[in-house]
Amino acid sequence: MRKTTRLLLFIPLCFTVLVAWFAWSAYHAAPTLAAENLRGAGLSISAAIEQLMIADPSFRSLARYTTPDIAYFALIDRQGVIRFHTYQGLIGQPFSGDVRYMLSNGISEQRERLGTGEEAYLLRTTVHARHNEYLLTLALHTYRADQVIRRANTGVTIVAALTIALWGLTLLTLGMFRREERHHREMNRREELARLGEMGALMAHEIRNPLAGIKGFAQLVETDDDIEQARKHAEKIVAQSLRMEALVNDLLAFARDDQGERQTAELSEVIQECVVLVGIEAAAQNVTIKVDAPVPLRAHVVADRIVQLLLNLMKNALQAMPDGGVLTIGLRQKSTTAHISVKDSGSGIAPEHLRHIFEPFWTSKAQGTGLGLALCRKVAEEHGGGLSVKSSLGAGSEFIVTLPVVK
Repeated sequence: MRKTTRLLLFIPLCFTVLVAWFAWSAYHAAPTLAAENLRGAGLSISAAIEQLMIADPSFRSLARYTTPDIAYFALIDRQGVIRFHTYQGLIGQPFSGDVRYMLSNGISEQRERLGTGEEAYLLRTTVHARHNEYLLTLALHTYRADQVIRRANTGVTIVAALTIALWGLTLLTLGMFRREERHHREMNRREELARLGEMGALMAHEIRNPLAGIKGFAQLVETDDDIEQARKHAEKIVAQSLRMEALVNDLLAFARDDQGERQTAELSEVIQECVVLVGIEAAAQNVTIKVDAPVPLRAHVVADRIVQLLLNLMKNALQAMPDGGVLTIGLRQKSTTAHISVKDSGSGIAPEHLRHIFEPFWTSKAQGTGLGLALCRKVAEEHGGGLSVKSSLGAGSEFIVTLPVVK
């Protein structure tokens, strides 16, 4: 859940930073871009006007020259007389400004409020025609250039709205995840309580039978005068006590979390250790053990837990071959995973039992606790691996343990 939460927060955070940077850059660049557009248009129109002046010294052709960007333009000679104006009534009128100073000052540009209330871009520059020098005053409409600024402002508004919507969706998703997590925890708690109830009932049932046997045999020992017969009863009491001890040990092992210190272990050595531990029992049952581990593989494991896992699988295999057989232990590497196989030549597992064999407390044996294979799978999963089985009636069973290997 923590990783999911971090990811859900990381994605909108990155999006927010990127779009904020983009929007901020566009917003700050928009006025400069608008000014450059106006300046470029003004200079282009100035060059066109100058060409028309050279072609027609009477300036009559200028009256026909117009573009959507031009608000007005005027030509003033060095004496300060308006030689041409878009509004014909101003031609010949004196210009109020210092023309000589403006001509010597080069290009100037500014924003100016027209009589109509519109804000226009005003460009003043020098143009030449027939060796004469004129001051060109060009006023351009700014709505096209200002559209860049309006688009930038609109973009910022849209980005802000999208960012807010994204964060709202993210927070809503996080809330749903947290609610789902709480629901999942509650369901797990209920399942645990149900499992504890079932475990308690099974434990009571499993312990009741040995206790009844111990009680009965103890009563027989108490009243029996035959020492030999009392010894036999005592042996049965010990056997029932060992059965109870095995049940409690299995339960504790199943309930135990992997808190041991992990070390890098050579898996072939762990297998050999387990083979030695079951060797006497296998020889007594006329079972031949074969080890096929040609490649040394290492894994980061709690060695005692892996030994416990493999011993359980090997002892189950021996129980499946009461009349003798072959127990084969294999070790192979597939990609980054070690595969340890425990294969017997016993009678196999019925198909209807296969889906239940890893369930806690499920067993098809009269004296089994039903925790052995559940414990094996739990140990394998604690180490980042798994446990699977292949079996068919009359052909034996093969249990495969997978563990991540160390490079």
